[in-house]
Parts: sequence; structure tokens; C-alpha cells
Amino acid sequence: MSTRTRVAIVDDHRVFSDAIASRLGTEPDLVVVGTARDSAATWALFRDQPVDLVVLDLYLQQEDGLELARDLLASWPALQVVLVTGMDADHRGLEALRSGVRGWVSKTGSAESLVEAIRAVADGQTRVPGRLLTTVCASLPAWGTREADDDNAIRRLSERELDVLRCLVDGLSRKEIALRLGIAANTVRSHVQSILHKFEVHSTLTAVAVARRAGVEGTPRSVGP
Repeated sequence: MSTRTRVAIVDDHRVFSDAIASRLGTEPDLVVVGTARDSAATWALFRDQPVDLVVLDLYLQQEDGLELARDLLASWPALQVVLVTGMDADHRGLEALRSGVRGWVSKTGSAESLVEAIRAVADGQTRVPGRLLTTVCASLPAWGTREADDDNAIRRLSERELDVLRCLVDGLSRKEIALRLGIAANTVRSHVQSILHKFEVHSTLTAVAVARRAGVEGTPRSVGP
């Protein structure tokens, strides 16, 4: 039986959070474990039960959602974060991705677009709108490792981590990587986290950029554990 992604919703507008909770409640692979309106309630929620992914308003009342995201990620590094905003806040998109946020969704979009982003992020992908991706890509040359060049970063990887990286370059999701390499999805997750750590980056988007600059191509050489 497949495990459902446990989702928390943090937004100071109850109508929005209730509507999203109701919409996600119709999805068989997602379960809303709770909602919160501020940071205090969020910490209480996270202490009470496990959360896999949080849908978090970028601008909470008198609080910064991105700062809360950073604090949550510091305590739960495996947490996936999808930021939502009703304002024009693309100028904070790069900052968010560098902080470890994996999804960026406008509140003016459809509920289906949010559900799609949640599923993608839960599967290890990064999901941002095209206009924000343009800004991110323009900034990629300034990203990457801080203490070594791209070639040295690649040399830090084990053979299996390099196989996983090639799959990421191919644009495969974690489930697809598991199928291609014949390994468990949790093993893929561990390899991805190791790659990000060795590259000293916070997202697979940046890791793929490092790989491409270093000349890494898709399709791993071997298949199997």
C-alpha cells in the first residue's frame, strides 16, 4: 500500500487554508494533518505529529513565511516546502530556493496547479513558475559549490551517486530513478541528499546546473543495486 504524503497548511487566511484542506482531502495520495495561522501554532502542529510537506504562505500576518520556512528546515531537514503567495513577490524567489524551498505557487492560480506542485515537490522535484525560473537560471552561474569548482564537486560523488545525478540530468523523478536503477525510493532520497550535501547546494535544480556545467550527461552507465 502506498504511503500518503502528510501535508500541513500554514496561512493566516482561514478561508484559503480551509479550501485547500478540503481540496487536498479528495486526493488519495495526500492527507492534511493540520492547519495553522501563525508560527506558534505551526511549531505546535509539527511537535504533535509528523509532517512531510508544508504549504506555507509567504506573507503571514506580521510574520515572514520564508523565515519560518528556514527555521522549520533547520529542525526538519527532510521537510518539503511549497510557498504560496497572493502578491507579486518574484524578487524573493531566488532567496527562497537558496533557503531550501522546493515549490512556489501563486494563490491566483487554480487549485489543480497547487495539487500538481505538491505532488511534484513530494516526489523530489522543484516546481516554480516560468517567469521565476528565468530569474533563477540567470543567477545559476553564481551558484554551485562555495569551496571547490564543479569538476571537484563531481569527483566527490560515489559511482552510485553519479548514476543518480545522471538521472536527475535526464529530468527523472525519484520514483523513476528508483525504477531505472533498480533500487528503493528511500535509497534514491538518501543519494540525492548526499549529492546536495557534497555540492553544498539546497536544490536538485542547482545540482543539475552544476552537473551540466561539468559536462555530466544523462543515462547512468549501470542499472541495478
